[in-house]
Amino acid sequence: YGYISLDSSSKAIDVKGGTHYFGSAPSPSWESSRHYHHTSAAQSSLNDNTSHTNTTVPSHHQHHRTSHRATLTNSLSLPMEEYHHYRELSLQSAQEMDPNDPRHKAVPPSFCRAYCLDNQHDNDATSNNNTITQQRSSFGYPTSLFRVTSVTDGNLYCLRRIDSVRCVSHKIAQTVMQQWLLSDNNASNGREKHNSSNGGFDHPGVVRWYKCFLSQRAVFFVHRYHAGAATLRERFFDGAQGVPLPESFIWSCLVQLVSAVRAVHGNSLAVRTLQLNHILCTQENIMLVASSGPYGLPKLRLRINCVGIVDVLEFEARKGLEELQNADMRALGCILLSMTTGVEINANDIYRNNTSQQQAQILVEYFQFVQQNYSREMYVVVHSLLNPNAPPSNIRAVGTSMAMRAFDELDSAHGSIDEHSTALLGIYESGRALRLLLKLAYVNERPEFGIDKNWSESGDCYILKLFRDFVFHQADGAGRPAMDAGHVVSSLNKLDAADEEKIVLTSRDGKNVLVVSFADVAWCLEKAYQELCSNSVPIPSMT
Repeated sequence: YGYISLDSSSKAIDVKGGTHYFGSAPSPSWESSRHYHHTSAAQSSLNDNTSHTNTTVPSHHQHHRTSHRATLTNSLSLPMEEYHHYRELSLQSAQEMDPNDPRHKAVPPSFCRAYCLDNQHDNDATSNNNTITQQRSSFGYPTSLFRVTSVTDGNLYCLRRIDSVRCVSHKIAQTVMQQWLLSDNNASNGREKHNSSNGGFDHPGVVRWYKCFLSQRAVFFVHRYHAGAATLRERFFDGAQGVPLPESFIWSCLVQLVSAVRAVHGNSLAVRTLQLNHILCTQENIMLVASSGPYGLPKLRLRINCVGIVDVLEFEARKGLEELQNADMRALGCILLSMTTGVEINANDIYRNNTSQQQAQILVEYFQFVQQNYSREMYVVVHSLLNPNAPPSNIRAVGTSMAMRAFDELDSAHGSIDEHSTALLGIYESGRALRLLLKLAYVNERPEFGIDKNWSESGDCYILKLFRDFVFHQADGAGRPAMDAGHVVSSLNKLDAADEEKIVLTSRDGKNVLVVSFADVAWCLEKAYQELCSNSVPIPSMT
């Protein structure tokens, strides 16, 4: 790169595309030719009467800026809908209870930053609240639900505390965990086993269960935390009377549930929590047009929650696997019937303590409604699952009968993958820019480096300081800041690629001008950064 010192006389520097003039004052040649110069080079307006001179911007760039002010919101971030959606999820994940909230005592010391998920409007508890209120869950015991952070790995988890349980021991908890978490089942009978790489059952349609343990005279269950999730009951049946849902939407939900149940049954297990209040739904693909179904309903991702809990709590009264899997299919039929009729229906309300004739009397009106308002295919699935005069169809038979519907869900999944791939590409680009910005921030204008207090103001580091001004501190001829995000992104991309394009860097006092390439700046940045790393303080270990 070339170095030029300017005192009072004007100089001319040949850079790709034209001749650029630099001097103590703007010359007529500069004013008359500024519209025709190559836009990639920095252009400066130097004045002896000013102590600070910024890099100026070509006038045709100024013309495009007159219509609006540049903002980072519309140039670097996600589309506004996605931005607000993920921002809301991030804020939800960062919420904590008041430090004086007595519910902190209900959380074991292996977790921190607890936030109660039962009554989220009560999380502003003060020191005047000296009581811990628990709800009696569908499992029949007082239950508290928290979002917590593990002190071991720093990840977020959903922690469920169940009190007043007398029939659960450490041995029972370990036995059930062995079935769900530590099993190394091999494929058998042509069925695929769903186990994660580190052991245990894992499926995208089931909320992952990690651990069960006893502490503080209570039983704790640790599941994966999904920010922004709501249950199907809260989504469609909470408060006012529900309404029948569109058939295409119901098929989408049913395909997801059948896939999850098939995986569980294929591992010789039973779900036992197929209820509206135990199925979590999250909205996917905020910006994808295809994600909005009929009647404006969004595309939902369903996950079966609370697996393993009933197995632990009712271990001593456990039933045979076939009976439990048949109960799962009845429960699946009730969920389907609830969505088609708009009325919350529980399997126990139909089948417990009722004869077959009584069960048929309860179901007949529901069957007629489904037959009149939905396709025959939907009616056949509902009837095969809930017919009181015959055992329910197994999961393989249900999956076979709705195979064609699975292609619609597969198409939707592929659309989601495409959208996520596009988003990941943007994240990759942002990551490249972040690495460069971090390196520049580490190097630029450090107060001192060892015994050399002028380290960041000389040599290669001085070039990096001028490059920082070239990228971020541009101004027009009147000294107004030029907020050109496109120039910033383009410069960082060329720096990352070590482009050979020449640029002109000028000092703030206007006395020094450098002609360098992006490759020169990239070499200086890497050299200075590595020098810092070789003399840096070792990072303390987290363990």
